[in-house]
Parts: sequence; C-alpha cells; structure tokens
Amino acid sequence: MNQYQLLKLFLSLKKSREKGISLTELIVALVISGIVLTAAASGFVNVLRANQSVESKTIRSSNLQKTLAFIQDEMKSARAVTRTSSSCSGSDSESCLVLTYPDGQEDWLDLNSDGIKDTCPSNPYIVYGYEDISASTSTEWLKPGLLKRKVFCDTQGGNWQVIADGLVSGNETNQPTTSCHAELSTTVYGMDSNDKGGFRFCLDTDDTDPATAPNNRLAQIFLYGHIDNNTNIPISVITFARSE
Repeated sequence: MNQYQLLKLFLSLKKSREKGISLTELIVALVISGIVLTAAASGFVNVLRANQSVESKTIRSSNLQKTLAFIQDEMKSARAVTRTSSSCSGSDSESCLVLTYPDGQEDWLDLNSDGIKDTCPSNPYIVYGYEDISASTSTEWLKPGLLKRKVFCDTQGGNWQVIADGLVSGNETNQPTTSCHAELSTTVYGMDSNDKGGFRFCLDTDDTDPATAPNNRLAQIFLYGHIDNNTNIPISVITFARSE
C-alpha cells in the first residue's frame, strides 16, 4: 500500500468518525434499552410482590402463634376454664371463653381509670370473644375479624382489648372445619350465631359455672387467620389451666 492509499484510508476513517451516530441508530438503541428496562422493572416488581406475600403470611401466622401463647399463659394460672353468654356483650361470639382465677388477685386491672391497677378481692375472670368487622369502615385493625379480651373483677369489667386481628369473618363462604380433641366435649364454641368465625374453642365439660366445674381445666383453642378468600391459616393448641 503506497502513501496515497494510506492517506485515502485515513481520510475515510476520519470522515466516518466525524459523521457520528445516525438518528435511526439512536432511536433503535433507545427502544431496545426501554424494552430491557421495562422487562427488568416488571421482574423486580413481581419479585417484591412475591416476597411481600410470603412475608405477610409469615407475619400473620407468627401473630396467631403469639396470641395462642398469650392465652395459654393466662390459662396456666387460671383455676377453671368455662364459657359464658352473659359476659359476651360487645362481641359476636354466642359463647365466650372464660378464665376464672382465685380471689385476691393483685395488680389485676385499672378499674377506676386512674392509671393504678387495683386488687380484685373476689371473682376475677377474663373473657375472650370474637368480633366480625368486615362491614366496618375503620382502618385501625386488619379486617375481617378480631379476637378480643375483657377483664372482670366480680361484676365490674374493663374495656374490650383487641389481641389479634385478621381472623376469618362470619361472611366468608369458605369456613374452616373444627373438630375437638377426643378427650374433650364434641361441642365447639366461640363462633357467632351462624356458627362461623375465626375464634373457636372446645372444653373438657359443658358446665358454664366455675363453682360447679372445679376440674374443668382443659381446653383447646382454635384461631383461623385470614389470607384470602380461599386460604386460611389454622392454628390450634390444647392447654391446661392451673390445678388448685
């Protein structure tokens, strides 16, 4: 290759570099980049949603386990486990779970709303009931159902306290099936008037009076947490109350 040919090649390369990228090439590059970024973003969003769904189910299951552990701890110090309808006002349960304790409980409840917990000299007990909030407009609790707790000293009671939310509602068609343990009564309590809801329990006997059921210290508790219309998390535990 002579000097003339080398010079011609150099000028050709220089002209090509000075020419730059054409508009068509730029548009094609932008379109391809947009497709790649859209696909990547969509995949990332799907991964986040899947992780969020798994995390949500894990958290709800963990919350139900913690709630059952809380009830179990309270049952261990109770002298009898029965049921009641009269102290269920404010809940949707036809029969609420009742944990009865020995008299003379200290630091039992702030009955006077003065910030000081009082001693309960006679008939202290705790009631657990279910409430359906599927039709409520409140955003304070996770719908559609709640497990509530109320403390009594004799006939004076405090306020209902929510200890679990996100339970199965009475309006859902996919209701869980509950069977009591073989050692317990076959009757299931805790549900609403239509035998529905996410809180249920079985007792050793059907006696509703703690005074005449001193040996009624065994119960099975069921909590059904709501995930979607087709899936529920069933959590249950068999626990004993304290023997006097």
